[in-house]
Amino acid sequence: MESERHAALIAELEAAGSEEWGPRALLACLQKLRDGGPTEAALVVVHDAWSTSDEFRVVYDSPWGPRVGIIRDRWTTIDRTDAYTTGDEATPEEFGHEVADYNIGEPLGRYVDILDIDADGLGWWGHIAL
Repeated sequence: MESERHAALIAELEAAGSEEWGPRALLACLQKLRDGGPTEAALVVVHDAWSTSDEFRVVYDSPWGPRVGIIRDRWTTIDRTDAYTTGDEATPEEFGHEVADYNIGEPLGRYVDILDIDADGLGWWGHIAL
Protein backbone atom coordinates (compact mmCIF):
# COMPACT_ATOMS: atom_id res chain seq x y z
CA MET A 1 0.00 0.00 0.00
CA GLU A 2 1.41 3.38 -0.98
CA SER A 3 1.94 5.59 2.07
CA GLU A 4 0.80 9.20 2.12
CA ARG A 5 4.44 10.26 2.31
CA HIS A 6 5.29 8.11 -0.74
CA ALA A 7 2.52 9.80 -2.76
CA ALA A 8 3.61 13.25 -1.56
CA LEU A 9 7.23 12.59 -2.54
CA ILE A 10 6.19 11.60 -6.05
CA ALA A 11 4.01 14.69 -6.39
CA GLU A 12 6.82 16.96 -5.16
CA LEU A 13 9.36 15.48 -7.55
CA GLU A 14 6.96 15.62 -10.51
CA ALA A 15 6.14 19.26 -9.75
CA ALA A 16 9.82 20.20 -9.46
CA GLY A 17 10.63 18.69 -12.87
CA SER A 18 14.36 18.55 -12.17
CA GLU A 19 16.77 17.64 -14.96
CA GLU A 20 19.43 16.44 -12.47
CA TRP A 21 20.31 12.75 -12.28
CA GLY A 22 19.48 12.23 -8.58
CA PRO A 23 15.93 13.60 -8.56
CA ARG A 24 15.10 11.89 -11.86
CA ALA A 25 16.37 8.52 -10.62
CA LEU A 26 14.55 8.93 -7.30
CA LEU A 27 11.28 9.81 -9.03
CA ALA A 28 11.56 6.76 -11.29
CA CYS A 29 12.32 4.57 -8.28
CA LEU A 30 9.36 5.85 -6.27
CA GLN A 31 7.01 5.52 -9.25
CA LYS A 32 8.15 1.93 -9.87
CA LEU A 33 7.66 1.07 -6.19
CA ARG A 34 4.15 2.51 -6.39
CA ASP A 35 3.30 0.68 -9.61
CA GLY A 36 4.88 -2.64 -8.62
CA GLY A 37 7.31 -4.93 -10.36
CA PRO A 38 8.73 -8.35 -9.55
CA THR A 39 7.75 -7.76 -5.91
CA GLU A 40 4.25 -6.68 -4.97
CA ALA A 41 4.17 -2.94 -4.30
CA ALA A 42 2.27 -3.53 -1.04
CA LEU A 43 5.32 -5.25 0.48
CA VAL A 44 7.36 -2.02 0.60
CA VAL A 45 6.34 1.05 2.60
CA VAL A 46 8.27 4.24 1.82
CA HIS A 47 8.67 6.56 4.81
CA ASP A 48 10.98 9.20 3.38
CA ALA A 49 13.31 9.92 0.47
CA TRP A 50 15.55 12.70 -0.75
CA SER A 51 18.18 13.35 -3.38
CA THR A 52 21.17 15.42 -4.39
CA SER A 53 22.31 15.98 -7.94
CA ASP A 54 24.12 12.60 -8.07
CA GLU A 55 22.52 10.45 -5.35
CA PHE A 56 19.28 9.48 -3.68
CA ARG A 57 18.24 7.90 -0.40
CA VAL A 58 15.07 6.06 0.55
CA VAL A 59 13.91 5.02 4.04
CA TYR A 60 11.47 2.14 3.80
CA ASP A 61 10.08 -1.00 5.40
CA SER A 62 11.72 -3.81 3.49
CA PRO A 63 9.75 -6.88 2.35
CA TRP A 64 9.48 -9.23 5.32
CA GLY A 65 12.13 -7.28 7.18
CA PRO A 66 13.05 -4.20 9.14
CA ARG A 67 12.86 -0.50 8.34
CA VAL A 68 16.09 0.42 6.55
CA GLY A 69 17.65 3.11 4.42
CA ILE A 70 19.34 2.71 1.06
CA ILE A 71 21.80 5.06 -0.59
CA ARG A 72 22.40 4.90 -4.31
CA ASP A 73 24.46 7.18 -6.52
CA ARG A 74 25.05 7.37 -10.23
CA TRP A 75 28.21 5.26 -9.88
CA THR A 76 26.52 2.37 -8.06
CA THR A 77 26.33 -0.84 -10.02
CA ILE A 78 23.40 -3.18 -9.71
CA ASP A 79 23.83 -6.88 -10.37
CA ARG A 80 21.90 -6.84 -13.62
CA THR A 81 23.13 -7.78 -17.07
CA ASP A 82 20.35 -6.34 -19.22
CA ALA A 83 21.39 -3.89 -21.90
CA TYR A 84 20.25 -0.33 -21.42
CA THR A 85 18.45 1.61 -24.10
CA THR A 86 21.29 4.13 -24.34
CA GLY A 87 24.26 1.75 -24.21
CA ASP A 88 26.41 0.71 -21.27
CA GLU A 89 25.13 3.30 -18.80
CA ALA A 90 21.62 3.36 -17.38
CA THR A 91 19.51 6.46 -17.76
CA PRO A 92 18.37 7.87 -14.40
CA GLU A 93 14.96 6.34 -15.06
CA GLU A 94 16.36 2.89 -15.87
CA PHE A 95 18.56 3.04 -12.78
CA GLY A 96 15.66 4.09 -10.55
CA HIS A 97 13.55 1.20 -11.83
CA GLU A 98 16.37 -1.28 -11.16
CA VAL A 99 16.86 -0.01 -7.61
CA ALA A 100 13.12 -0.36 -6.99
CA ASP A 101 12.91 -3.88 -8.43
CA TYR A 102 16.24 -5.43 -7.49
CA ASN A 103 17.27 -3.61 -4.31
CA ILE A 104 14.29 -2.12 -2.45
CA GLY A 105 11.74 -4.61 -3.78
CA GLU A 106 13.73 -7.63 -2.66
CA PRO A 107 14.08 -9.00 0.88
CA LEU A 108 17.37 -7.88 2.45
CA GLY A 109 18.73 -11.41 2.76
CA ARG A 110 22.43 -11.36 3.60
CA TYR A 111 22.53 -7.54 3.62
CA VAL A 112 20.62 -7.42 6.91
CA ASP A 113 23.84 -8.51 8.65
CA ILE A 114 26.04 -5.79 7.14
CA LEU A 115 23.92 -2.66 7.52
CA ASP A 116 25.62 0.48 8.81
CA ILE A 117 23.63 1.65 11.84
CA ASP A 118 23.28 5.42 12.24
CA ALA A 119 22.86 7.42 15.48
CA ASP A 120 19.08 6.91 15.35
CA GLY A 121 19.42 3.13 15.07
CA LEU A 122 18.43 2.99 11.39
CA GLY A 123 20.36 0.45 9.32
CA TRP A 124 21.66 1.71 5.96
CA TRP A 125 23.01 -0.13 2.98
CA GLY A 126 24.95 1.37 0.13
CA HIS A 127 27.39 3.65 1.90
CA ILE A 128 27.86 4.66 5.49
CA ALA A 129 25.18 7.23 6.25
CA LEU A 130 26.59 10.59 7.31
